[in-house]
Amino acid sequence: MSVKSKFSLLAATRHVGWGGLGKLRLILEKLPQARVTLHGDEYAIAITKQFLGPQHAFDENPPAKFDVALVINDPPAVNGIADLGAPTVFVDSLSYVRKTDAEFPPLDRLAYYCAQRYPNELLPPASPLLRNRENIRWIDQIVPMPQERRGGSGIVINLGGLYAYNLAGISDDLVNRAVDSYLDLVLFPLVRLLLGSNRKILAICGNINEEGCRRLRAMVPDGVAVGPQPGEAFERILTNADLLISAPGSTTLLQAMSIGLPAILLPAQNRSQILNARIYAKPGADLMEWPERIINDAEFERMRLQGVRAVYQYFYQSIIDAASSKELSDAVANVISKAVFSAPDDGILNPALHALGVTGADQVAQLVEQVARRDR
Repeated sequence: MSVKSKFSLLAATRHVGWGGLGKLRLILEKLPQARVTLHGDEYAIAITKQFLGPQHAFDENPPAKFDVALVINDPPAVNGIADLGAPTVFVDSLSYVRKTDAEFPPLDRLAYYCAQRYPNELLPPASPLLRNRENIRWIDQIVPMPQERRGGSGIVINLGGLYAYNLAGISDDLVNRAVDSYLDLVLFPLVRLLLGSNRKILAICGNINEEGCRRLRAMVPDGVAVGPQPGEAFERILTNADLLISAPGSTTLLQAMSIGLPAILLPAQNRSQILNARIYAKPGADLMEWPERIINDAEFERMRLQGVRAVYQYFYQSIIDAASSKELSDAVANVISKAVFSAPDDGILNPALHALGVTGADQVAQLVEQVARRDR
């Protein structure tokens, strides 16, 4: 098989936030020769296509057997895809988040397990499952290649994906109520704070629902971008920004670091964001962490031992309960105000993150090509 010849690729990602979708976009951009079929239910496929945009074409007549599969942050998908006979490359940006063996994909069913590097001096060593296995590859961060930042246009608020889709045992109603509560607890008070202190807002990005976007547009001046942004548009917005106030999604934080954009962090929306905030921030930085009366560290760790479903139920219900309490809402508002006004000019991201590299998309794409060629 020549370098330029086509091969069939089955792609899947877990829809928790937009990190997996963002990584999928960046890897596919390195694989123009792949005929891509999306794996998942109709709803998940529609979300993926909407996020990736019209510039990405997908195979509407998939082959009986795929040359290779690419799975991002979705361990449950591995068995079903492996049963189709597709050799699978798994990308994991959350290896430090997974607490139980059951949360990892079945490593013996993978061609390669690609784990993003992380500052391991700040976290316990990786799971014993990841040691002494020939198919493990530690890769750089999967982020857009650094661009020159112009700045001068104001503050970008980024909420990322917000919603978590297809979490076993988590009702859509609970997710939607938690998202609305997060907007009431965090986003709207932050916007009022910035407007009241005459700080210029360039954009408010993220998977914000229609009602949330309507309320925001009534608050901010004309010309402020509000709501979901395609990947390329979001990259342009960041290059024009002076400050990023973001949910602690790893891809966005590392992207900000790569272009020298100062950043401060919003309260976490899920378990990975709690850990991201702690490992990506400068030691001793003032984080917008949830007050202990809302998210308790000991309870959070206890839920992690029970698995994904328990963590999300705890997280979502805690946010919903906090939004219904004036005392807790005021406590969150105080956390936000303190973090905004005490933030250093260069933000709170740890410059040591540069050592993690930015070529992960290339590294994964090379392995995908290698596997696709192997049996041809």
